[in-house]
Amino acid sequence: MEEKTGLHEREFLETRRFTFSDEIEIETCGSVNMANLVSGKKMQIEAIDDAFDPHIIHYAETFIIPATLSRVKLKCLDDACIVIKAHVR
Repeated sequence: MEEKTGLHEREFLETRRFTFSDEIEIETCGSVNMANLVSGKKMQIEAIDDAFDPHIIHYAETFIIPATLSRVKLKCLDDACIVIKAHVR
């Protein structure tokens, strides 16, 4: 499930919360993205185009998704994961 987190539309940042229990694909919106695993023990991030090897993210870790990637895949390795993602509009 994807939710907007409520920043005013005039703010220069866009924030989203993703709740998932298996795997999802998310878009970078043509901007560098900063994300944090806020719930769940661990997850895996993969580049759709194999630009980098899959990487394990643990609870409370922050990770950067480069603007050069249009989409990434997030796989929950726990019962449920919540990720907060922010990018410049």
